[in-house]
Amino acid sequence: MFRLNNILLCTSALVLTLPAVAATTSGKAVHGTKGHPAAPPSVVRVRHVAPSSDPESIQVYRRKNAFGQMVMQHQGVSVTHIDSTELARHQVTDVKGLMNLAPNLTVQPQGSSSAVNFTLRGVGLNDFTANNTPSVMTYVDGVALPIGYMAGAAMFDMAGVDVSTGPSGFTHGQTVTAGEINIKTADPTKTFHYGASEDIATYDRSITNLYVSGPLSSNVQYRIAGFTQQGGGFQKNINTGQSLGNANKGGLRAKVAWQPDDRTNIVFSGNWMQDDSQAMGAYNIQDLARNTPTYQNNRNTGWGFTPDFLKITGNSAGTKPSYNNTFWGAGVNFTRNLGFADLSTISAFQQMYVHNLMDLDGTRYAIYDDDVNTDANLFSQEVKLASRNPHDRLQWNVGMYYDRTQMHSVIYNDYTGSGSRPYIQRTSYNQDQQAFSQYGHLRLTVTKRLHLLAGITHESDDRDLYNMQTMRYNTAVYPTPFDNHYGRRGALTNQFSGMGGIEYQALDNLMFYGSIRKGFKPGGFTANNTVVASQLNPTKPESLLAYEVGFKSDYWNHKIRLNGDAFWYDYHGQQVAGLAVVSNYGVVGQYVNIPKSRIWGVEMEIDANPIPGLLLHQHFGYERGNYEDYSAIDSTAVAATYIRTGKLVALYRSYAGVDMGIPKLTLEGSASYRAKLGTRWTLTPYLDYSYRGSQLDVPGNNLYRMPAYFLMDVGLTFAPKSGKWSLGAYVNNILDRRYDVTRQTGLNGIFGIPGTPRMVGGRLRVDF
Repeated sequence: MFRLNNILLCTSALVLTLPAVAATTSGKAVHGTKGHPAAPPSVVRVRHVAPSSDPESIQVYRRKNAFGQMVMQHQGVSVTHIDSTELARHQVTDVKGLMNLAPNLTVQPQGSSSAVNFTLRGVGLNDFTANNTPSVMTYVDGVALPIGYMAGAAMFDMAGVDVSTGPSGFTHGQTVTAGEINIKTADPTKTFHYGASEDIATYDRSITNLYVSGPLSSNVQYRIAGFTQQGGGFQKNINTGQSLGNANKGGLRAKVAWQPDDRTNIVFSGNWMQDDSQAMGAYNIQDLARNTPTYQNNRNTGWGFTPDFLKITGNSAGTKPSYNNTFWGAGVNFTRNLGFADLSTISAFQQMYVHNLMDLDGTRYAIYDDDVNTDANLFSQEVKLASRNPHDRLQWNVGMYYDRTQMHSVIYNDYTGSGSRPYIQRTSYNQDQQAFSQYGHLRLTVTKRLHLLAGITHESDDRDLYNMQTMRYNTAVYPTPFDNHYGRRGALTNQFSGMGGIEYQALDNLMFYGSIRKGFKPGGFTANNTVVASQLNPTKPESLLAYEVGFKSDYWNHKIRLNGDAFWYDYHGQQVAGLAVVSNYGVVGQYVNIPKSRIWGVEMEIDANPIPGLLLHQHFGYERGNYEDYSAIDSTAVAATYIRTGKLVALYRSYAGVDMGIPKLTLEGSASYRAKLGTRWTLTPYLDYSYRGSQLDVPGNNLYRMPAYFLMDVGLTFAPKSGKWSLGAYVNNILDRRYDVTRQTGLNGIFGIPGTPRMVGGRLRVDF
């Protein structure tokens, strides 16, 4: 919500000083845009957005109000846009930072690992080992990242993020049930720019960003950007007082854009990131193995790795919970104007090496200590053709997408201090996966005010799990009877999905829309702590039938914007992380399908610019979900029986009609005022807040329930009118709320991961 110059320089969008022009393009609707001040009368902005006919097309439009994106107000799809200024203001350096910036979005770490799980409008998958297709797909510059570790890697030198809701895959990429997070990084510029920013805050946290961008010749441009993040660890070992959670990561990205002629643009890109941070620590909520008291302060933690475990896993003595992750990749994005249509291709390769050492019981005992080693690579290729003339009655988009992933993972679990499993266990496997999809999308102008939309996609997903082996150390059973005796397991999904929609421009400033979308997500495997053959049975695909209606409107000469929608989801085969009880062993995780669930909700966004310089934003989301047909392990009854008898017995309960536990209410708002100090300076105070309702991922056990929380940030930015630099101070979580970002199960216990405490800091930014 700062100056336009700040936004343009930070995102490296191409800005041209031209006579006033009118918008001449169609695009996918953005349900909300944050942090956009008004542009000068002669400024036309060129930027990437996600149109309904072609998500990669270039949109040119003139700003007519403080909120921008006027073209998006005439398209009927719900998308929340978060610009680069907002991302920087909230120190968003990875996808977990998006959770409180978009309605009904949940982004949580898997345990204390560097992998992440997404839920959007109550649809998501808590993936133990990140080897299954997520319900929410993450894209970076158009490249899908279906592996949770890749999706959780760093975000820097950003142009913006779009959070799209509902079944997708009709205009690009892979089909999924919940939606997409589209991350756009800054592109090379045709004029020379360079800049840097430094953000320093409490707990010795430091975030540094650098970039340089400009022309190499008349038809070649480049951009090089890098970042580093250090410190920020706020957790304390409850036994020794040692700190935990300090970041130590950095990355580089380079892009070269080449225009061999006036119809062609080719962008070559490469990226590298290294993360040697300390892992987040777990805190004890329930410990049935040692009856460790619950930690009253969720910022307390504990760890205690046995020498044998550290030796077997290749870690040195005295090692804290930590990450050692390397990510690198390269890609080529090609676009060609064919006259009647635009041809575009995206080719990409990504490689990761992940090593996460975690203590998930949060105590000095070896109850549930984990060491995860995963090597994986991804190759993807997309080819699409989209109509060019925005005045044609029929807009169309067709394409094909292919991806192939290869994964090898070794997971060590140390249970030697648990009593019930006095050994170290090693599980290893390989997984190969490939998907091929074809899609098409149409947008027909029936009348000047009425548009009809239709889309279809077909996807075939084929994955194999092989070389599965589980072994035990420090026990007479070595290895266990469960070995690669069971051989290769396969899962094949081959399905169609489709959508239909209508847009009606009732007035020049008021549009109504509705849509029906059917999406699916392929099945997958349980590959964590696998000890019985039944755990290798693949889950079935899940499908979602989504109904949505909404409206978009601007009033009082574009000084207030009011958008709203309502949705109803009919959910079949929902994939969830369930439980299985293995006699004489214990409770193990296993993915299961829920036959039927239903989710419904409403969303509302209000943006106001009542006086020059004052921007107000409020987003409201309310949703409910119920299981219609679901019987599962009753973890509360299993635990009670174990405490009473010392025996593990599979006890089931029907959860038909039970609330799904998704956060019912999410609120997110901000206010800023850009005050002029004379003719040369500006001062911008701001206030942001968010509220998130309670969450319960495991029905029937309130120990898993994460209480509701309210967060508030305040800040002040001083800058010259030119926008070439700015100096700011801020306090995030000014009320110092204690809250959890996830609660999950360990061995005979439950642990939590805390959210960030109050952070006081300052930032300096320069752009030239």
